[in-house]
Amino acid sequence: MDKQELKATRDGFGNAILELGQENDQIVVLCADLNESLRLDKFKEFFPNRFIECGVAEQNMMSVGAGLALAGKIPFIASFAVFNPGRNLDQLRVAVYSGLNIKVIGGHAGISTGEDGATHQALEDLGIVCSLPKMIVVVPADSKQAEILTKEIATQNGPCYLRLGRKKLESIDDFIKSPKTELGKAQVLKEGKDLSIFACGLMVQEALKASIELEKLGLSVEVINLHTLKPLDEEAIIKSVNKTGAAIIAAEHEISSGLDSLVIQTIVKAQGDSLNKVIAIESLGTETFGESGKDEELLKKYGLDCLGICKKAKSVMIKKKKLNS
Repeated sequence: MDKQELKATRDGFGNAILELGQENDQIVVLCADLNESLRLDKFKEFFPNRFIECGVAEQNMMSVGAGLALAGKIPFIASFAVFNPGRNLDQLRVAVYSGLNIKVIGGHAGISTGEDGATHQALEDLGIVCSLPKMIVVVPADSKQAEILTKEIATQNGPCYLRLGRKKLESIDDFIKSPKTELGKAQVLKEGKDLSIFACGLMVQEALKASIELEKLGLSVEVINLHTLKPLDEEAIIKSVNKTGAAIIAAEHEISSGLDSLVIQTIVKAQGDSLNKVIAIESLGTETFGESGKDEELLKKYGLDCLGICKKAKSVMIKKKKLNS
């Protein structure tokens, strides 16, 4: 299979928002002085009357977006995730409470933002948005999936959050022919019987790499891309762990919230109902604020890579053995 060009998820978003602008004149974009970083240059060029530069005023930007939604527009409200939803949670919460049709774009999320450092590395954004009722939350794994999910959230009548990254990534299709991307539906990228790996964002590629290494050691690994955190495909999670009895949860995010807590809650609540076994679990994520550095070096330092997953696999398989003894 030929390797595809490395692209960031923000690139897929940029392509999709331009297409959406051509197809629907109700779509407007609001940005906080970051149109180049969020790949909004083309939209601004082609639709200047539907691009609103709000400046470094994210709280005001969210309020303006809410007003446009009330007027029947479909606003895409874009900034870095540390500011959007980090700085404007108050305004976002009221907009979500009101059920407004807003699309919140959190760019430069995660430790892989790199040299920008801790102040610009959003590691708690998923915890914030997942706690808001009725909000759809998506984390694409590659540029192609970002393009698809951007178009998907545009069709939803309600608040949505799209998490994007700066780092250029391999396509999932470089590893395996991926199933169709559907909002709210988990992607089973590889089937296995010994261990389930649940991942989102760039950790999906690392999970696929780890599965190859673990299979050399005789482990049959199932890799599931949970690109939609809300609504979560709980059925796919339970089906997988019922089969494997062991799970690793991998996300480029603070470990006590976001994907980690959602998957663990799903497994615990299913105990004694649709799940009749105890599941061994390990998690990968951050437990501190980040720091400045090259993206690859930071991912390695914080264990958010193939090697980190392989180490967790050893630990979780020991747990599984003890539980089954």
